[in-house]
Amino acid sequence: MTDADYALELGRRLRAARNRRGLSLLDVQERTGGRWTAGTLGAYERGSRTLRVHRLVELAELYDVPATLLVPPPVERRETDDLPPLVIDLRRLRKLPPTRTGPLRRWIAIVQVLRSDSSRDVLRLRRSDLQSLSRLYSTTPAVLYERLGAWGTLVEAGEPVPAGGRRRAATVRPTQPRR
Repeated sequence: MTDADYALELGRRLRAARNRRGLSLLDVQERTGGRWTAGTLGAYERGSRTLRVHRLVELAELYDVPATLLVPPPVERRETDDLPPLVIDLRRLRKLPPTRTGPLRRWIAIVQVLRSDSSRDVLRLRRSDLQSLSRLYSTTPAVLYERLGAWGTLVEAGEPVPAGGRRRAATVRPTQPRR
């Protein structure tokens, strides 16, 4: 991924988070008393201006999303290469105590909004999602994958998709590392 590609992806994520909150660029400018101007935000969202980390964190707080969801994943995904696809059974997840799964539930809700995925039964995640999510739980992707399996939230390979699960809307194919 080139620097330009990275900036474009970061901008796309910023725009999606802002839109999820129902805010226009001018709304953000007004809410922040001009600290964030519409022009500056637009430049970040177009990928034509570099965003510093502390400013990214400010925007994440303003949009009420974890900053890790705004940051594009690294191209190298070696930690997840040997793991099977990550398919979450959302019905099973809802049965678990929120004290254990709260961060995962909030993260999934954001991912569904960003990807326009309205499935209520199943969600397929990218390998890069597992990396971001493992950071949220302060662990490695492999350990988190095992934890999700122990919680019974993973749909195993060959297991049927839960009734009512819409494969098409829920399918998000894992990205392959660029060579």
